Amino acid sequence: MTDTGATTELALAGEKLVAVQKTWRALAAGGIGPRREDVTPARLRATIPWTFLIDVVGADFRFRFAGDRIIQFMGRRLQGSLLSEHRGTPFFDGMHDFFSRCVAAKTPQVSGPARALYPGKEHLEMEVVVLPLCDDGLSVTGLLGAFETWRFGTHASIG
Repeated sequence: MTDTGATTELALAGEKLVAVQKTWRALAAGGIGPRREDVTPARLRATIPWTFLIDVVGADFRFRFAGDRIIQFMGRRLQGSLLSEHRGTPFFDGMHDFFSRCVAAKTPQVSGPARALYPGKEHLEMEVVVLPLCDDGLSVTGLLGAFETWRFGTHASIG
């Protein structure tokens, strides 16, 4: 594996995101990211309700897993669907851009804390982290992500 991202330290507000990043860093062992098979529920036990897994499918992304808190936030399960099936809103278009940056840079990415763009959730702010997974030692083949939400105005930089 190439040493491109595992040492990247993100400044995160959410304690659950910090825990997921710490687990990812330990599993990545200095490479782009850990293999998907190394990211197990047992390793994410304390944070699994806030985590998600995404498969990289060419220039698209397939929703593989979402924890209970994410399903509650979304109001539905997206498992098995492609992100391209949901595009056309600021939330999903932003998600595509965010995931694409992680794949292109081969490094962790963070968004927020900022007001949630998901319809009906504007009273919340959210912070999201995506961390690359690498099954072939060369490219990003998946994403491990996590998010946290808070009442709007408690974490975001407002100005």
